[in-house]
Amino acid sequence: MIYYYLITALLTGISLIALVLRFEKSKVNLYFLLLVLLLALSNGGYLSIALATNVNEAVLANKICYLGGCFTPPLILLLICTICNYHVPSWLKIGMFLYSFTVYGMVLTIGINGFYYESVYLEKYGNATVLGHTYGPGHGFFYVILYGYMAIQIVLLSYSIIKKKKVSRKNLWALVVVEVLSVILFIAGRMINPAIEIMPLVYVLSSWIFFYMCRNGMMYNIEDSISTSLKKQETYGYILVDTRLNYLGCNDAAVKIFPGLSEGVVDRTIKNIPGLEIVIEWINAYAEGKDEKITYETESRHFECQIDPLIRGKKVHGYMLELREDTDNWKYMKLLATHNLQLEEFQRELENKVDEQTEELQMQQKRIRELFVKTVTALSEAVDAKDRYTSGHSRRVAEYSRMIAARLGKDKEEQDEIYRAGLLHDMGKIRVPAEIINKPGKLTDDEYNIIKIHPVTGYHILKGISENSTIAVAARYHHERYDGKGYPNGLSGEKIPEVARILGVADAYDAMASNRSYRNALPQEVVRAEIEKGMGTQFDPKIASIMLQMIDEDKNYSMKQKDSKNKKILTVDDEAINNKIVAHIMSDEPMYEVVSAMSGKEALDILEQQSFDLILLDLKMPQMDGLETLKRIREKWQTPVVFMTSDKTLDFSVVSSEYGCDEQITKPFLPLLVKEVVYNMTEKNTIEN
Repeated sequence: MIYYYLITALLTGISLIALVLRFEKSKVNLYFLLLVLLLALSNGGYLSIALATNVNEAVLANKICYLGGCFTPPLILLLICTICNYHVPSWLKIGMFLYSFTVYGMVLTIGINGFYYESVYLEKYGNATVLGHTYGPGHGFFYVILYGYMAIQIVLLSYSIIKKKKVSRKNLWALVVVEVLSVILFIAGRMINPAIEIMPLVYVLSSWIFFYMCRNGMMYNIEDSISTSLKKQETYGYILVDTRLNYLGCNDAAVKIFPGLSEGVVDRTIKNIPGLEIVIEWINAYAEGKDEKITYETESRHFECQIDPLIRGKKVHGYMLELREDTDNWKYMKLLATHNLQLEEFQRELENKVDEQTEELQMQQKRIRELFVKTVTALSEAVDAKDRYTSGHSRRVAEYSRMIAARLGKDKEEQDEIYRAGLLHDMGKIRVPAEIINKPGKLTDDEYNIIKIHPVTGYHILKGISENSTIAVAARYHHERYDGKGYPNGLSGEKIPEVARILGVADAYDAMASNRSYRNALPQEVVRAEIEKGMGTQFDPKIASIMLQMIDEDKNYSMKQKDSKNKKILTVDDEAINNKIVAHIMSDEPMYEVVSAMSGKEALDILEQQSFDLILLDLKMPQMDGLETLKRIREKWQTPVVFMTSDKTLDFSVVSSEYGCDEQITKPFLPLLVKEVVYNMTEKNTIEN
């Protein structure tokens, strides 16, 4: 018997430890933690009774046992209400626990008076101590907790199983099992031998069931699953299923796209839901490793679809389907293909639509709640990509701003926030036509007015990116002047947020120290003179003086745009025509120099003599094929490698992981694709270095 009580106490203790560890890593309902804690304490009490050597010890241990009896029934009831989305008023919760505390107060009188137990005495059963007792009048209050709560719980569970379609059946049936086990084992224990307490075993099984519910509960929380990749947006549709295609949930936007989802029942298959056949095909294809682009069209709407795995530990337990509406762009591309519109016509039409869609854009921007920090650099590169002459402008402005912030005494967290603000300060330029940004001559008034809109556009795009408004505020006000003659609001002096004043100086400096489509970077002395000239008018004097110190310390003028030319590409293909095609494609990109090799051996010899920013490598070549060549390259160099192949069955993920290949281009070549891959791979290498 001692071993029985010891094992049950250890098992509930293990369940408690496992739940505490899970509580530290993810969201765990507090009711689960409290329930398992009470069960562990109660089983510790039963063990203590079995080991007691006198009545006082046994009575004290018995009081610990009653923690589970008095408080787990109301906690289980509240847990059922939480899972089934029943609202329990605060006053009722307080009343429930006041009653439990009152009954437990009666329990604490055991051994002091005869109100709860009229008498207590010790017995032996095997090697274990048993606390014998006769009930007093106060014990009747305990039956209210024991049987009253159980009746309410059974009613709620029965109703929820029948009526609540949006509640997990697995969780409901798990709670039913807890109720049934408690009753059956309690009755069985009393019938077999009243001296043997069966409740420790009930508590062990209950603690396991609660841990199971807690472990699986996160899969049914739509909001938490979606936030792992992107905060829920009302314009995006999300559908969640497990690996067996059982329905886990969806948001309202998904129901509007697939109305049949309104009839979906949690934990039941979606195969019987009308209209979801296409969704099942997508998920099955994804599960088989066919990671292809997915689109979905209705009569008037177009969606880009993405499937992501729901991973717990290292195992995939389900899938999340995200549907992003892209109707406007889809309609325009169809129109472009039909009428063969020229790029200039497209740009003019897009500009005409900007004013019409401004109000709609502002409403959409209000729905943006949060973006992941990892998107910041990618977004800044998207803006800089519109003007490759100033490649890296946002990164340089961000770095200069962080250097200024450090000299102003900002802590690391503030410096990092200012750095992120610098990365995204020109986000609004994503709405500015590329020909205006890259115009070699002077802008017209209308063109300049379009440029002046970008701080406001950037502000509205970014104002939901973090809990505070630093990034959005910096984007809005970084073109304000200290003398009040800037835009968009004409703020002056310290009314301009400090982060915007910092960015204003860093932005102006990099604009002068960078190459433009109409000029090269200005000499350092000219840049310094302009910064000094703008103190008190264009710039905050204090911040401008810090920039002057940084310029004076930069003896070699290292704080300027590095020459983006002379990036070298090595093409390796046994067919000379393919090397010539790549060279021809890149011929109108002056920042790149293309060198070619006809075999893997020749390529290795060239690499011994020269360094390259990128290698374009043919997969199938005689003597030494692309895989063997790549293997030898990786023995000495980490230069990015892109495979050129006409083999559309190539499993690129295997090649990437086993051989270290970074990208692939499919033959025959699409010039725009070749340029985009080359540009992004060389830029990525520059960023990482």
